[in-house]
Amino acid sequence: MRLLIRLRCVEDGPYEMQYHYHLQGFIYSLLKGSKYDYVHDKEGYKFFCFSNVFPAYDLKKGDIRTLVVSSPSAGFVSHLRDALRPVDGVKLGCMRFQIDYARELDVKLPDAPFTIITGTPIVMRIPREMYRAQGVEPKGQYEYVYWRSDHPIDLIMSQLEANLAKKYAQYFGLAAAPGHPESGSRHLLPVGLFQKFKFKKQISTRVLMKGSDHVVIGTVWEFEFGRDANRDMVRFALDAGLGERNSLGFGFLNVR
Repeated sequence: MRLLIRLRCVEDGPYEMQYHYHLQGFIYSLLKGSKYDYVHDKEGYKFFCFSNVFPAYDLKKGDIRTLVVSSPSAGFVSHLRDALRPVDGVKLGCMRFQIDYARELDVKLPDAPFTIITGTPIVMRIPREMYRAQGVEPKGQYEYVYWRSDHPIDLIMSQLEANLAKKYAQYFGLAAAPGHPESGSRHLLPVGLFQKFKFKKQISTRVLMKGSDHVVIGTVWEFEFGRDANRDMVRFALDAGLGERNSLGFGFLNVR
């Protein structure tokens, strides 16, 4: 489920490229005092994602921009819609907007083969030992390393599948992700969810996390799915986001 928010620029000004923390804080402010208040302090997956404010160029007073928030929880999205009704304006870093309106969207997957594209970069950190298992020694001394375009591509695909399966299982309280003949106490991976994909580009950005700036490496992709696609998992990825840092607006997906 998605919430489309139309924003009207209040004044001329630059586009805030480091919007992630500000947008996350805006969403948390709408949850305050509600049954979703716990999400702010929840460890692990928060089960929401959001787009950037688009189109992403300098602001002119009166211009219309769009923000989309997604979540597998229809109740969460409905709460955001209702919480926005008394809100007249919003400040996101150096950007100031009035809220024109907000409406819910239920994105449908096409019956025919379809393509999913990244609306915001996918962030995925991979354990150093997994690189070493493939004969790769990443730079630095971090235990987890951001996947980059010069790293083995099967590493990010397997980690994206593992991350999505764990996220899905946690949200629905399952022992296994859908599409597996097995069951048990551990989370199992969807077999070959990403079979056809295209790497587009790599992006580096600074994000404020826990009071300090961090460099985050993300990548932009296209994913093609056939008639035999695991539609439940694809739909969940559209709602919850793909990869890590979804609640900071990374891994937001669109149907093309």
